[in-house]
Amino acid sequence: MNRRKFIYSVGMTGMSLPFLNANSAVTSAPKAKSVINIFLSGGLSQYDSFNLEVEQSVRGNSKIINSNVDGVRVSHYFPTLAQQMDKLLVINSMKSNQGAHPAGIYKMLTSYDPRSSVTHPELGAWISKRLTTEQDSLPNFVSIGKGSAGTAGFFPGQWAALPVKNTSAGIDFVNRNPKVTQSKFAERLGILNTLNADFAQDHSTKETRAYVDTYLGSLKFMNSKDIDAFALENESESIVRLYDKQEFSRSCMLAGRLVERGVRFVKVELGGWDYHDNIYGKLPSNASKLDKGLSSLLNHLTQKGLLESTLVVVSTEFGRKPEVNPNKGRDHHPDGFTCLMAGAGVKAGQVYGTTTKDGQTAAEDVLDVIDFNATIAWRLGIDPNYEEKSASGRPFKMANQGEARRELFA
Repeated sequence: MNRRKFIYSVGMTGMSLPFLNANSAVTSAPKAKSVINIFLSGGLSQYDSFNLEVEQSVRGNSKIINSNVDGVRVSHYFPTLAQQMDKLLVINSMKSNQGAHPAGIYKMLTSYDPRSSVTHPELGAWISKRLTTEQDSLPNFVSIGKGSAGTAGFFPGQWAALPVKNTSAGIDFVNRNPKVTQSKFAERLGILNTLNADFAQDHSTKETRAYVDTYLGSLKFMNSKDIDAFALENESESIVRLYDKQEFSRSCMLAGRLVERGVRFVKVELGGWDYHDNIYGKLPSNASKLDKGLSSLLNHLTQKGLLESTLVVVSTEFGRKPEVNPNKGRDHHPDGFTCLMAGAGVKAGQVYGTTTKDGQTAAEDVLDVIDFNATIAWRLGIDPNYEEKSASGRPFKMANQGEARRELFA
């Protein structure tokens, strides 16, 4: 049966679904209601995108073009975004202690170094667990794209991301099998609830309760009046015209629709940035996807009046080295790379931080990955020091030891 398969799959793999959260109170009045995190897995080359204030030899084949903001210059691979830089804050002084892809991605998404003894929740899972209320009808952590679906780590599976691998395919198993009437389905649910209640009297555990919670959340999600947010064909023509038909652009459109319906954290993945060879043959295609998709998203949110309440983040696990290697590519470089922010009152049209002119390391206003994530949490009104315990009883803070950089906002 369709619903049984759906609920079984989320119970086994975990996904973020609406459920009452006793810890939903925030620590301050939030300036952002939602976050869209565009994650560029593979490692964006900062010297071929948004950090051009380095020696000419470091820039390789990238040519400088002016943006619509005096003093902010970008690579010629991003001509559309060049006209949107008044909406973006460029952070050129990011730093990570992880220089391999799995560890770098893990650190950026969780704020923690990988450990064999524990799996940490992604930032989206923390935010979903912290902010979800009984009134929410949609998951508060959604992951769009073919990358990592968004782990709940040591949290119960209900706080993991709802994965959307393809924007055209929709969500699997959300419709009741037409051979089962609504009354028959309700009867089966009644039997299940009775069995669960009897079992809970003598055998209830944290794990069994989490499974029941996921089941109930699944049912609520499937009956949500907002589930049509996942149907892009329902978007207005004026918004559809902003986007091209590439999958990344459609993913950005879906992200915009979800935050309009109140979803708190949407991760959109655009992979394929790991150019160890032939970077100038491979990068232009991916750069064009980001250039057009992100520009369209910024216009989408602006037209809908959502940019002031939505923090748009462009992040990557690390950057690329300032030297072009003998294979005409760039290798991994965690010591000074670039991320972007827009919306929610960021100091748009500016550049924060620098690298040395030879591109070797972050120089001014160095921003560690954990501070970056702490800043996101703080802008949502959440204390980055908010603490949860793992299954073994060990305490972990939401952003590790990160501190919010309030100076990034007006």
